[in-house]
Amino acid sequence: MASKHFNIIEEQRKEYAAGYLLDLMINGQNRYSVVLEGSNRDLEPLLVHMMTVGYVDLDEDNFYMATNKGLEKLENLKQRYEEYLAHFDLYCAVDLEEGLFAFEKIFEYDDSRWDGYINQERFVDLRVAVAWFKKINPSDLVFLSFLKEGVFDVDKANWQFDLVSGLMWEKIEKIVDTAIQIEDLGYRGGDRAEVSGMSVIEDVITQGAELSAKLHAEEEHLNQADNEFPNDYYDANSPSNFVTTYESYYDPFYISPIWFLY
Repeated sequence: MASKHFNIIEEQRKEYAAGYLLDLMINGQNRYSVVLEGSNRDLEPLLVHMMTVGYVDLDEDNFYMATNKGLEKLENLKQRYEEYLAHFDLYCAVDLEEGLFAFEKIFEYDDSRWDGYINQERFVDLRVAVAWFKKINPSDLVFLSFLKEGVFDVDKANWQFDLVSGLMWEKIEKIVDTAIQIEDLGYRGGDRAEVSGMSVIEDVITQGAELSAKLHAEEEHLNQADNEFPNDYYDANSPSNFVTTYESYYDPFYISPIWFLY
């Protein structure tokens, strides 16, 4: 495991929180007055930051509204989320001994049975190692996984405090710290020859890219058949103008430029 403590800088924390709040404002139709009340008062420092960087402005009624820059910020977050679902989520459950992905059987289970299958002990989570290999900030993938899993729950009391406090980001840092790292994947083969962790993760990523393309093709087939899906691999709310380049990901070193934009 990693010996150094992973740290999410304050600016990055604000960017994550701003993206989530923009989604609530634009898609959730949450409105926030410049005079905040109740638990919403915890959002004031974040909203001030968002106004400072140009993500929001005030309308004639003194309510915060998203600017064009804010809309672009949210669109980038949506594209990252779609990219995560299509190309990275499947690395959450890999059987290294058998060389298998849990996602190979994702269309064979309903939601309740899928949860039991994917949580078998033989599967390990390699998303952080994949992020390091591709030179993506690993906290990006953990944050997106939190979005998928509903960790940021607006129905929970005092969710506003959870969003802006350091506790949520410390939780992400701990996940990155304790995750399987690239160096943990090295081993000695049957001939006692050493196989590096880099070689292992590169092979896993290559297999994952092929599986991702296969799942996408199956998804399209199911979509044409009955437009219903038994699990979360397909996101019915994905923007129609988003194009996923599965062929590009056949190169294990490929990374979309959207990961380098806020």
